[in-house]
Amino acid sequence: MKQSQNLVKAFLLVGLFGIGLMSCSKNKDIQEPEIAKPGMETKKEFVFVVTSEAAGEGGGAGSYVVSSEDVKSGEISIVGKGIPSNEFYFNVQNNLVFGLTYSNQGPITPYGFGTNGKLTRFDNKTVNAVRPGIFGNYGTKNTIIGSTNRSLTDPVATLMNYNAESFLIQNQATINLAELAGNGRMAIWTGLFQVGDKIYIPYQIAEGEGNWGGNITEVNKTTIAVLSYPDLKLVKKISDDRGSFVGNWGSQQGVGVLTNGDAYTWFTSGTTEGGLVPKNPSGMLRIKKGTDEFDKSYFFNVEALGKGKIARGNYISGAKFLMTLYASTETGGVGGGKVKLAIVDAEAKTVSEISGAPVHDQTDYNNKIYIEKDGKTAYYVMQEDNKEFYVYVIDVATATAKRGARLRGITNVAAFSKLEY
Repeated sequence: MKQSQNLVKAFLLVGLFGIGLMSCSKNKDIQEPEIAKPGMETKKEFVFVVTSEAAGEGGGAGSYVVSSEDVKSGEISIVGKGIPSNEFYFNVQNNLVFGLTYSNQGPITPYGFGTNGKLTRFDNKTVNAVRPGIFGNYGTKNTIIGSTNRSLTDPVATLMNYNAESFLIQNQATINLAELAGNGRMAIWTGLFQVGDKIYIPYQIAEGEGNWGGNITEVNKTTIAVLSYPDLKLVKKISDDRGSFVGNWGSQQGVGVLTNGDAYTWFTSGTTEGGLVPKNPSGMLRIKKGTDEFDKSYFFNVEALGKGKIARGNYISGAKFLMTLYASTETGGVGGGKVKLAIVDAEAKTVSEISGAPVHDQTDYNNKIYIEKDGKTAYYVMQEDNKEFYVYVIDVATATAKRGARLRGITNVAAFSKLEY
C-alpha cells in the first residue's frame, strides 16, 4: 500500500486542548506545576494542534498547541501564544493530550492544564514507547499503542498498554501480523478500539512489500482482530465478505460503539491505488453486544441511498454518527477526494446531509472533530477552497451547520478537542 508523503504533517488523531498558552521549558530541572484533575474545576477550553510554515501572520514556522474559549466566532491565532510541539501524533486520555513521536522509539509526552491554570508540556512525565502505527483508549486511564510494522521482513508487532495516570508502560505483548493475514500476506492495522471488554483492531490485507506494505490485495472482506485485555493476546479473527477493508493507514477510525454496547463498522469500498475495485457497496456492518461476531441479519447499504460512499465517521450519540461522504466518484484513502458532511443513523438506516457546510477537501488521515458529551453539538474543522481553516458548528438534531472561528495563518490542523482545568 503506497502512502502519502505528508506523514510528517498529519496522522494526528483525535483531539487536543488547552488554555493559557505559554512556552514551556524542556529542562527537567525547572519545576512543573501539578496536573489539574478532571472535576476539580468546571472551566474548559478548546485546544488545537496546528502547523504554521512561515513567519508573519502565522507566527514562527512549526507546530503549536493553542487554545480558545470560543470557536463559534472570531479568529484564532498562534501569534503571541501557543506551546511549540515536536510530536507527530496526539491522543487524548485522562484529561491530557499525549504527543507521540514518529521515530523508531520515542517519548510519550503529556500536555494539559496545570493547577496554575496554564497549558503545560509535562516533560517530567515522559516515557519511551514504540513507533506508533495505531493507538486507542481502553477505559478512562489506559491507552494501547501498536508499533509500525508493514513489511513481511518485519512482521512481529508490539502492543504496549500505557497507563495515562501513572505515566508508565503497564505491560506489553507481541503479535505476528503475517500470521494474522495468512497466505503469505501482511496485515496492516488501521485503528484500535475498545468494544466491551475486548480490543478490536481492523486491518487491511496487503502484499507486505517495502516500507509501506505494498498494495492492498483483499478488497471484498472486512477483517478485524479481537484481542483480550489486559494481556493483549489474540482471541480470534472475525471477517465478513459483505464488506471491504476498514479505515486507512493512520486513520484510527472505522469502528464505533453505541451506548447499548452494539458496535458498528463502516467502509468506503473505493478503488485501491493498485487498481482493485471492490464488488461490495460502501456501507455498515454490526456486531451485537457480547457476541464478537458480525450480525448476519444487518447490513446498511449507504451507497444505495445515492448520497455517496462513506469516507470517515465518528460516533455522536444514540445510533448517530457524524460522517464524511465522498461528493463524487473519486475516493481517497490517507487523503484525497472531496467530501460532504452527513448525520448517519445506523439503526434507522438514514443519511441526512448537513446543510450550511460546503463540500471540501478531505483532510489527511482523520477528521478533526470534537463532539459535546450530550451529543447535541459537534465541531468540525475544515479547509475551504480559499485554503483558510474554519471551525463549523453542527446542530446534530437539525443536521445544520454554521461557520465559526477562522484559524488565522494556519497551514494544517493536526488535532482538536477540549480539556478541563
